[in-house]
Amino acid sequence: MSNGNGDSNRLYNLMPTVYRERDEREGFPLRDLLRLVTEQADIVHSDVQLLWDNFFIETCERWAIPYIGDLVSNNLLNDAQNLKSPDTARELFPDLTGPDLRPINAIRTRADVAKTIYYRRRKGTLPMLEELARDVTGWASHAVEFFELLIWNQNLNHLRMHSTGCPDLRSPEAVDRLNTAFDFMSHTVDVRYPRQDEGWYNIRNIGFFLWRLRAYQVENVAAREGTQPWQFYFSPLGNPAPLFSRFRREGDEAGLATEFHVPGPIRPAAFFKDPDEFYGLTSTDSLMIIRDGVPVPTGQIRCRDLQTWSQPSGNNVGVDVRSGRIAFGPAFVPAVDVDVQYHYGFSGDLGGGPYPRAKWLVDEEVPAIRLDVLESGVAPTFVTLNAAISDWILQGRPNAVITIQDNRSYSLNSPLELADDSFLVIQASDGRRPHILPAAGELEITGDHPGSELTLSGLLFEGAVHVTGEIQKLRLLHTTLVPGRSIEEDGTPTTLLPSVSVEGVNGAGDTINAAFRLHVAFSITGPLRLPNHADSLILLDSIVDGLGGTAVSATNTTTDPGPPGTLERVTIFGASFFRKLPLASEVIFTGRVIASQTQEGCVRFSFVNRQSITPRRYRCQPDLEIATQIGRAEKISPLTAAQRAAITAQVRARMVPSFTSIPYGDPGYAQLHLNCPVEIRTGAEDGSEMGVFCHLKQPQRETNLRIRLEEYLPFGLDPGIIYVT
Repeated sequence: MSNGNGDSNRLYNLMPTVYRERDEREGFPLRDLLRLVTEQADIVHSDVQLLWDNFFIETCERWAIPYIGDLVSNNLLNDAQNLKSPDTARELFPDLTGPDLRPINAIRTRADVAKTIYYRRRKGTLPMLEELARDVTGWASHAVEFFELLIWNQNLNHLRMHSTGCPDLRSPEAVDRLNTAFDFMSHTVDVRYPRQDEGWYNIRNIGFFLWRLRAYQVENVAAREGTQPWQFYFSPLGNPAPLFSRFRREGDEAGLATEFHVPGPIRPAAFFKDPDEFYGLTSTDSLMIIRDGVPVPTGQIRCRDLQTWSQPSGNNVGVDVRSGRIAFGPAFVPAVDVDVQYHYGFSGDLGGGPYPRAKWLVDEEVPAIRLDVLESGVAPTFVTLNAAISDWILQGRPNAVITIQDNRSYSLNSPLELADDSFLVIQASDGRRPHILPAAGELEITGDHPGSELTLSGLLFEGAVHVTGEIQKLRLLHTTLVPGRSIEEDGTPTTLLPSVSVEGVNGAGDTINAAFRLHVAFSITGPLRLPNHADSLILLDSIVDGLGGTAVSATNTTTDPGPPGTLERVTIFGASFFRKLPLASEVIFTGRVIASQTQEGCVRFSFVNRQSITPRRYRCQPDLEIATQIGRAEKISPLTAAQRAAITAQVRARMVPSFTSIPYGDPGYAQLHLNCPVEIRTGAEDGSEMGVFCHLKQPQRETNLRIRLEEYLPFGLDPGIIYVT
């Protein structure tokens, strides 16, 4: 039997030497035969190994999870992967490592089945319920027994010392926790059913506070200098960026999460009281400041309000955790530079970010020269991005993959010229998010080079891409082209110019870029301006921010149609114009969308703004809800034209997508608001939300939690699910 180690001559090497020598004289017929036998033995071995793996919940395939769950009487949760969505990205990007480029399934059925017996042994206890909520949803959670926070008339025979009813008003930090997940004060009763913002404090109620935003850690980042040499920003973009606490699974002595264990924005009052809980000199702390190569001690850190800049005294360092600003005292102004480590908040793995994306890197087997960039590296590693590009040019612009190995800021010379029928990839290594600053805020791609291709992957790109020559393809993978090209100190975009602009004619007036394709996946961009005659625009799981105007249109205009668009799970802020729409699936168009050719194509499970012109629509909002409401009303009595119009106007007025935040840079950017109409929040094909965060499967996570609470919550208690972020 084969041992599966991959050596095709294993069986042949076991043969006696006399037979192998004779086989060599006769042209190796025996070796070729045994190679075929070894290949079939490997298949049998793999099948046996897979069968063994499927006996265990930790290693089994997804199809086996329900069967193992049935052995422990597990009521299987909703699994969003019951609908097999096509792997469009795999078809578009065959050169990536893969093999499956679809988002990781956010529904945690495996962990739920694996811990079924564990849960039942601790059934009904508060730490178990909190852990259950965390395991089922994948979000950080904190459980609170609201009946423990009710104010009581004390009985001397049964004192409740935690229910004093008298908060310490002299403690700003304690008062700041009022009506939050970590409130400890006593409250009067609220008899309403527990909801997001009411009905909390009652005898029957237990609350589950959930943090949907994730905290992303970036290490060894160059802080952005302000207008004065003592002013700095944690964010390399220089925008207001609230600092987040690092997520830690371990709780307090009782096993419950505390404020220091959840990935939420750091409260200034908490940072003022216990800076040691957040600031430290190791990579496991939430934030750290390095001045001129030396970490700043905790004793010099001061919590300050720097919304209006003010310099601390002496050698102190002021930190504003709400805006992500740093101020150095006059005796401690940096002489060289400032590096930082911090956590920022965002909804998911999207845009340039320090999260795992190894499968999106170019496959090592793709023939190309490999150049590495590391600011602190030594030869043959390049210390600047421009040095690597210069070496690529000296080698004749062959197929090349340039990989940046850290989170530093790199300038990028412009213009950049490619070569015929070749590609250039500039990518960040797995778990890194380098900051790229093109010269004059724009990377210009020049020269007419048919068949050429440029890929930007895993980058935080503070600028735009302007194609003035002719290329065949531009790919943006897990990359952020900052909307507005850069961000002002107050968080507003610096300009309304597009993030990607592709010229349709050259200086001689000849048509160019007829074969041009723009492929964008898991990325964030500003407005796109592409030639009408270009081949295609494909957007997957991305955000296109029109900055209050047109998001997609033809070059040098805001009303003419761009190329044909294929969109899957996309949020578009602003109007968009296409020559045609072959497919738009689970898309939120906040502005009107116009397709010049409507004879072919389909828009499905999407929100389409009024006054839009699209191909045929299937289960789109608000059309579906209008038809539903009219159908219900007509079952009672026939409707007049005026009544139909009134129902239509009422539905359209109510059903408008709303977001936690619209300006880029905010933690809740493009996240659907909790009060967003449920038809949009659950309007995707599998019951998830429409738009860019469809892959997070948030409605299914909440539903699964409610299913589990019915089984494990003590009898007579009412659960309240409360979203903190």
